[in-house]
Amino acid sequence: MIAGAVTASWLDAPLKRFVQDSRAQRVIVLHPNGRVLGQFGFGSAVEVMTACTLAAAINASGKELGRQLGGTPFFGLHQGGRTQGLFMGTCRAGGMECLLLAAFDRDSTLGLVRLHFAEFRNAVGRLSGVGDKEGACRDLDTDLTSSLDALFGPSQLMA
Repeated sequence: MIAGAVTASWLDAPLKRFVQDSRAQRVIVLHPNGRVLGQFGFGSAVEVMTACTLAAAINASGKELGRQLGGTPFFGLHQGGRTQGLFMGTCRAGGMECLLLAAFDRDSTLGLVRLHFAEFRNAVGRLSGVGDKEGACRDLDTDLTSSLDALFGPSQLMA
C-alpha cells in the first residue's frame, strides 16, 4: 500500500504504479455512481466526497453531452490550468465500470498521465472477481457514505 493511500486490495498495485509513474498528486478511483474504490493524496473524507460527487456528475454529463452531440459519450476528459491539471478516464475492472480522476502539477504532464492511465486501464482490465456487486448499488449518498466509512472509519460529518 502507498503511504497516504487507502484502496480496495485488488486496486492497490495498479493504483500504486499509476501514482508513482504518472507523478499525480491526488488520485481517486470510483464507481460512476460516486462510490469510492480507492484514493491517494486526499487529506480528509470531505475532500474525497467532494471529488467523488464532482467526478460522478462530470462523467454523467460528459456521457450524455457526447451522445447528444456526436452519438458517442465523451471519455478521457481533461481540464488544464497554469499550475495544475485534472484528468478523468474510464476503465473496466472485472466487468465493472470505473472512473479514475487524477490531479497533477508541473512535475507531470497530460501526456504522461494519459500514458500511465492506459497502463492502469490494461492492468485493472485483466482483473476478474473484483468483489464489487455493481447491481447492488443504492443511492449516491448511501453508497458514498458507506464507502467513506470503509476507507476512513465512521464519518464525523453532521447530517
